[in-house]
Amino acid sequence: MKDTRKNTRSIFGLLGITAVFATAGCVDTEIQGVIIEDDIEDPNLMVAFVRGINSELHDNMRDFSGVWWFAGSATDDFNNDGTSSSGEEILEYRNYRDRPGDFPWEQLHEAAWSGYYGVHITTRVFEAEGIAAHPLTARAWLVSGWAERMLGELFCESVYNYGPGAGALIGPTDQYDPSRTVDTDSIMRRSLNAMQNALAVAEATVAAGAPTPDGDARIFDPVKLMYAAHGGIAQAAMLMGDWDLAVQHAAQVPDDFILYSHSDPEVEDNGWFDVSFQNDDFTLWNTPVHRVFHDDPRVPWVKCGDWSSDTLRTTHGPRGQIRDTGRCDFAAGYGGEFRAESNSMPLYSSLKSETEGLLVRPGGETGEDADFPMVRGTEMLLIRAEKALLDGNLAQFANLVNQERAVYGMDPIETPTTAGALEYPNAEDDAWSILDRERYTIMHLEGRRLADMRRWQHPYIAESHAINPRVESENGASRVVYCMPIADIECDANGDFTCPGVGG
Repeated sequence: MKDTRKNTRSIFGLLGITAVFATAGCVDTEIQGVIIEDDIEDPNLMVAFVRGINSELHDNMRDFSGVWWFAGSATDDFNNDGTSSSGEEILEYRNYRDRPGDFPWEQLHEAAWSGYYGVHITTRVFEAEGIAAHPLTARAWLVSGWAERMLGELFCESVYNYGPGAGALIGPTDQYDPSRTVDTDSIMRRSLNAMQNALAVAEATVAAGAPTPDGDARIFDPVKLMYAAHGGIAQAAMLMGDWDLAVQHAAQVPDDFILYSHSDPEVEDNGWFDVSFQNDDFTLWNTPVHRVFHDDPRVPWVKCGDWSSDTLRTTHGPRGQIRDTGRCDFAAGYGGEFRAESNSMPLYSSLKSETEGLLVRPGGETGEDADFPMVRGTEMLLIRAEKALLDGNLAQFANLVNQERAVYGMDPIETPTTAGALEYPNAEDDAWSILDRERYTIMHLEGRRLADMRRWQHPYIAESHAINPRVESENGASRVVYCMPIADIECDANGDFTCPGVGG
């Protein structure tokens, strides 16, 4: 694969739905609708071009084995039964004794590269039109920033040979080197850089009174892009430990704000919806959603199946001991599954769906084309609350948590008497436990949980807890693993790179 510094006349035009473009060691590129830059540099094509870039990002979430699947399988987000091909890559649990074969490593790099390429093209096109800043450029920057953030949240390290200067932001004095890895902090610096650029462009478009391209306020509204960039800066800064910067930008996002990686219902769907209702590859049985937070409206769920007797509620059993509740049949718009985990656990399925910031409650419509939130004002309130907790200000912590809960119409909490500590299962009896609950519930099934567990050294992983007793009995106690190793595709395709060991 060519260094992007030299590949300034690339044929990889992204129009609508675009390249399947590999990672740092590209081995396969499939182009649909190849357009050279001389042709694509047309202002009339830019909306479709950036929609294609947005699809590259959304691919990371919608796929069966997307970011949410790998993060959720490694945490307490859901109970992975270990029977799918992706489950095999995770080695039946969260051990990661082998590498993931490819996804989402390739797709995250592809989305980031697509965004950077989009910035390159849109900037050149609109500057030729006398436009100094444009919402489409801001959205392209956001895509790269989000992709980088997800890469850093999921993987232990990365390898780069794309983006601004091909190796920019690896370190203050480093040169691009395809033979070595960069750590999570370096990945987050790239995310932060992209988000800061997105903010500068979005603010300029707002100041200029720029219209929303194609009238699509969902993903192109300049004001929403500005708030999203503030939120993206806060997310990356928090993960870097720069709390002052995180709080500064989190405070700029309205409490009820939300911006998505939107899907196209004709070509894209929602992976967790398909896996939950159309298959039996995971269940919420025995997770905090079922055991601890079962009455929290932010994590709605339904019992598609249930134990046939009370004596079986905490054990596995043959299929005859699990009954069909009839709540997830074809008439209800679902796939009719009611058993999970090799037919020995009841299928408890999530009803969570995001539609313009509203959670769909049980009985509501949960669509296959549901969108994934990327930045929400309630997360920003919890970032500020966590800083207050770190500062020992429990009153401010409670006030910010209550602002977050108010967005969902929930009762306020009382000021906790102590900061306490994280525990598993969650006792919800001190400030750290409350923060853990709030972040878990508002971002459930969104691929964010592993990063929280990593930065907190969460006891669920540190103490080797398990929610799937069969998997643990068959594979032994889990390893303490807070992030994923570099994928096989990098090891195979990048001739300059020697993959580090994984076993243990």
